[in-house]
Amino acid sequence: MSFQAFVARQLALPSGLFGRWVIAPLLNRGNRAMNSLTLRQLAPAPADRVLEVGFGGGALLGDLLAGPCAFAAGVDLSPDMVARARRRFRGEIAAGRAEIRQGSIDTIPYPAGAFSAVCSVNTLYFWPDVDRALAECRRVLAPGGRMVLTFTDRAALARWPGHRHAFTLYDVADVEGHLRGAGFEAPDVAEGTNPGEGRFFCVRARAPQA
Repeated sequence: MSFQAFVARQLALPSGLFGRWVIAPLLNRGNRAMNSLTLRQLAPAPADRVLEVGFGGGALLGDLLAGPCAFAAGVDLSPDMVARARRRFRGEIAAGRAEIRQGSIDTIPYPAGAFSAVCSVNTLYFWPDVDRALAECRRVLAPGGRMVLTFTDRAALARWPGHRHAFTLYDVADVEGHLRGAGFEAPDVAEGTNPGEGRFFCVRARAPQA
C-alpha cells in the first residue's frame, strides 16, 4: 500500500497510534475554518440538541459544548476516535450534556426526532450510500430541524492525488440535489477557503415541518 493510500484510509477511518496521535490532531487543525463556518451556520440556541456525525478529532464537538446548546452528541465509525472523545469530554458526559457513540451514518444509533440539528464536516466523501445517509439524518431530526453539511469542493479535492483512495468527490450542485432527494427543504449555501485545501462549501437545509 502506498503512503497516500494509507493516509487516505486513515482519514476515512482513523485507527491505531497513527490515527490517535497524527490524524486526529491533523483533522482538528485542518478543519478549523470548516468547523467555524459550520458552527455559524448551525447557530446553536440554548434549547438545541445537536448531533455531529463523523466527529474525528472532536474539535467541533468541543465548540458546541462550549456554547449555548443544551446537549451535543457525537457518532463516529472509529472506535479509537470514540474512546478518545469519551476521555476528552468525560466531564460533560457525566453532567448529561454530551454523549459519544460508535456507529455508522447509515444506521445512526438514535431514535427518530432526537435532535434539532445534525452536522457533518469533511466526511461526505466516505459515505457508502449518500442517499441512505441523508435519509438517516432526516430521520433523527425533529420536524423543521437543521442539517448542515460541510465538504471540500470536487475541483479542490481532486488536486490531491490521494483522493483516488477511499474518496468520492462532490460539487455543491450534487449535494443540493441529494438533500432535496432526501426530502430536505431550502438548501442555503455558504462557502469558504481552507488553507492548503482550497474552496469548501457549507450547505444548510431543513427537515420538513410536521
